[in-house]
Amino acid sequence: MNFQTQERRRALVTGVTGQDGSYMAQQLLEKGYEAHGIVRRSSTFNRSRIDHLHHDDHLPGRNLNLHYGDVTDAARMHQLVSDIHPHEVYNLAAQSHMRVSFDEPLYTAEATGVNTLNLLEAIRTVDTSISFYQASTSESFGASPPPQNEDTRCTRAARTARRRSTPTGLPRTTARRTTCSP
Repeated sequence: MNFQTQERRRALVTGVTGQDGSYMAQQLLEKGYEAHGIVRRSSTFNRSRIDHLHHDDHLPGRNLNLHYGDVTDAARMHQLVSDIHPHEVYNLAAQSHMRVSFDEPLYTAEATGVNTLNLLEAIRTVDTSISFYQASTSESFGASPPPQNEDTRCTRAARTARRRSTPTGLPRTTARRTTCSP
């Protein structure tokens, strides 16, 4: 008999301590993946959603591997993608608290937008065959009924919220309707 040993699939999940990230990590482990998650160093641990995945001694080889890092740090993202060499990257990290997004617009841009660029650049320089999944919010469409796509019109409320979130207070101008420009 000719037995072929197939390499176990590896996945890297950002935002692994959040709701969607913890569910994604659990699903990947259940499917037999070698799952890796990125967590930020913090004085308080916010890992209740993933504790059972990270510390389950009853499932050898099926534990979630955690790595310290910040998605806004391009060098660290490159190092992790290079070291782990995942087959798939799931970018679920973002600053999603509405009040904080108004209070900290620069951090929100870094944590929500620049992190995507950091990961894509790491993938481009390490291995372009790595699959990439980007999670984004449908809140930019306001109350538009699903499913939304590139042709979906934004509601007035979404345009107003967008305009208010611009640090200069000036309306944004862009050719894409999905950015809710006025």
